[in-house]
Amino acid sequence: MSGGISGVYRICADFCVVLTCTLFLDVFPCSGSGYINYTVYSHSPEMDDFNHTRMWMEGTSNVVPQATEPPPAQEMDVVETFLEHVEQYDKGKENCTKGTHYNLGKGVIRQYGLKRFKKQAMAAVNAANFYTRIWMRAGDEVTRSEYLFYTMVRSIVEGDPDIFAAGNCYDLFEYYGYYLFCPYAYLMEDKHINVKDLSLEYDYLGNDSEWFMSARMMSSQLENFNYTQGTEQIRLNSSHLGPFENDSVITVTYEDGHWSLPYFDCGGGDIWMMTYTVPFFGYKDGNFKFKGTSGIDIDLQKVDINQCPQDPEEAKISQNVFAGSHRCKNATTKCIEIGGLGFKRGSYKCVCKDGFYFPDLDAQHRYYKGTDVEAEFALKRKHHPNKYDSGFECLRCAPGCETCDDFSPCIIALNWLQRSIELGVSCLIMCFIPIIVWFTVQYRDVKVLKAASPVLLRIILLGAFLLYCPLIVGYFEASVITCCMKFWFRQIGFSISYGALLLKTWRISVVFRVRSAQRVKISDGDLIKRLSAIVFVFAAYLISRTIVAPPRIVQGKDVSGLKAFQCSSDWWDHSAVIVELLFLLWGVRLCIVVRKAPSEFNESRFISWAIYNEFLLSLFLNVSMIFLKSPFPTNPDLLYLVLFIHTQLTTTVTLAFLFGSKFYVVFKYRGKDHPPTQQQQQQQSTMLSRGSKYTMGANMSTLSNVDNCYGDHADDAECESFLEKDIQEEFRRLYTQLEVLKQRNMKLGNRHLQHKLSDMIEAAQKGDLPDSSPSTPNLNGKRIVINLDDYHESTNV
Repeated sequence: MSGGISGVYRICADFCVVLTCTLFLDVFPCSGSGYINYTVYSHSPEMDDFNHTRMWMEGTSNVVPQATEPPPAQEMDVVETFLEHVEQYDKGKENCTKGTHYNLGKGVIRQYGLKRFKKQAMAAVNAANFYTRIWMRAGDEVTRSEYLFYTMVRSIVEGDPDIFAAGNCYDLFEYYGYYLFCPYAYLMEDKHINVKDLSLEYDYLGNDSEWFMSARMMSSQLENFNYTQGTEQIRLNSSHLGPFENDSVITVTYEDGHWSLPYFDCGGGDIWMMTYTVPFFGYKDGNFKFKGTSGIDIDLQKVDINQCPQDPEEAKISQNVFAGSHRCKNATTKCIEIGGLGFKRGSYKCVCKDGFYFPDLDAQHRYYKGTDVEAEFALKRKHHPNKYDSGFECLRCAPGCETCDDFSPCIIALNWLQRSIELGVSCLIMCFIPIIVWFTVQYRDVKVLKAASPVLLRIILLGAFLLYCPLIVGYFEASVITCCMKFWFRQIGFSISYGALLLKTWRISVVFRVRSAQRVKISDGDLIKRLSAIVFVFAAYLISRTIVAPPRIVQGKDVSGLKAFQCSSDWWDHSAVIVELLFLLWGVRLCIVVRKAPSEFNESRFISWAIYNEFLLSLFLNVSMIFLKSPFPTNPDLLYLVLFIHTQLTTTVTLAFLFGSKFYVVFKYRGKDHPPTQQQQQQQSTMLSRGSKYTMGANMSTLSNVDNCYGDHADDAECESFLEKDIQEEFRRLYTQLEVLKQRNMKLGNRHLQHKLSDMIEAAQKGDLPDSSPSTPNLNGKRIVINLDDYHESTNV
């Protein structure tokens, strides 16, 4: 709001500054000789991060350029040169031409005033409404007091430290006989307030006085302003008020004012400033008319230039032309605005992005100052030695760290030595599985293997191989793929291996519970069909889980506070565990049913041990894994160790139970069938003698060969021979019992015969040789001892 301008800024030292001045001038008069015309193009996007719309503008200058061609586009940097231009005006303000001609053009930081300085602008609004009432109702004795208006603008500056100046400028001949009148209060360099009539130094009626002309133009449409309706009572004397009088006056609001373009106020405050003005009105002949403006000036040193990127949503409302003009290295740092540094470049700091850390660990402030970055970049543009390219970078954090202060690890390091040992042991055991498969094929005709169904044994080996695979997959770092593979290997291997074991046990239980001599036919093919159904159910579950809710990688922390990653556990996993335990619980019930079943090679006993072992350890493992995962700290190496131990104590022990005795028998007898031992014969005889507790005991003597006779490759002739022998043995037992019963009845019906029979037996014993065995009745080649004294109860036959 200072004096008019008659020329341009005369201290520009080089062509670049002249181009920049012209680029941001709204009005640049072309008059007089010695002026030349030129065209200015915007900077090249390749030169910096300020990718703004290309601008084209014509201007004039009284400084002759060194070349007739405009500089190359890549040499221009609009924001950089503009900020240099602002600084040079500030340094050479004593040589400027008075006025406000040097403005920064449309769109430059206008939004700063709209947002930040609304409170200060309201002081001008209130003053404008006060002036309107004064000129409407007060008499000449009040309005002629220039001191009143000087005091008014002074009080505005005194009342708010953010206000640099305040003015009350009148239109042409609106203040009595003055051509122009503008009380103006402003802060001087020594922080004192000076008040003066600005109109004596500055004719603000020119078109370049945007702050005044815009308010004058806005006031031409009075219907757009508000009117207040009220009453007032003037005091008549010391004890009475006057009558009510209507008070209707035009008023202005904040929206009726105007923020000017930022400009250099040469002759006023000699600073870069922006002005808010709002009209006030006079009253004549019952009508309001524009009388002048009430305004405030804001020192742009209090306005921060935000060179950081602008939010897209905010850009839709008001665009910041400085947005994105920072010099931070975008790859590793980000721009953060620093408030309070004023209207100059470098009002930001370059902070390390997430995943990077500041190289100087001993620095008090771990960021790069924008002023330092801008200074080094300016040296680079001038091709001087600089540190811009080699510095102002942050270093990458350790792998897996979202944020960090140094290169310390954030993720727990896996113990690869421990994992390698555990994996090596598991792979070594897995190498024995093909050998065991060869063993079942090579000695498939040996009775100990033939009775155990070699086909089912190979199926069990296949399932065991799959149960070892989670150790191979779990050796590597957790990922979605490894989590899925572990789940699939575990469930399919479990369904195959333990499904076959349980079905073998189920077949024994079916045969064992038959109460007749009728032969039960359950072949290996029948068991394989049932096993296929079990595996199909498990596979359907796995497919559903993989499609609907695949495993995820979750992050946890161990006791040291380092991050650890592991597979997620949800209700799908819990359901699978429950199904496994129920399946094993059914196997435990089958084992209890067949616990007394005779077996020539004790295979049913070994299977029972394996099932008991798997049930108890699986229950323990799943409970422990719940506590090891969440909410307690976890360690991937610990989880892998638990998985290793569980696999060895279940799968390895099961293979040892099933195939250890078979290896021993085959290699002890060189692959030949061995005759039953005396202990086995005694066991068979004992079981035979106890068979009377069942209705028919034929199946008791055949359980040792149940798998052999009911397999797919069973020898029908051999099985028929076994059945015929069992029937003969059953008839022999019945015949013996009938003879005993007959003797008992004879004794009860003819008591006098007891003594005679006793005497006969005594005589027979005395007549025998001393080393000869006592003579007893013989039935079908078997000796029968009858002692009638042992029977004390009669039986009706």
